[in-house]
Amino acid sequence: LRTIGVFEGAIDGVFGAETQTAVRAAQRRFGLEADGVVGPSTWSALLRK
Repeated sequence: LRTIGVFEGAIDGVFGAETQTAVRAAQRRFGLEADGVVGPSTWSALLRK
């Protein structure tokens, strides 16, 4: 998420509110449903970046 520029918070190993917001931003960028859940489509899109 940091690599694609949607997360600037501390990396603490916790999937918190900031992480969920960043996931939604990434999903919008990838043209996916922005539900904040890292499912197979989101994971695949992130791995391609």
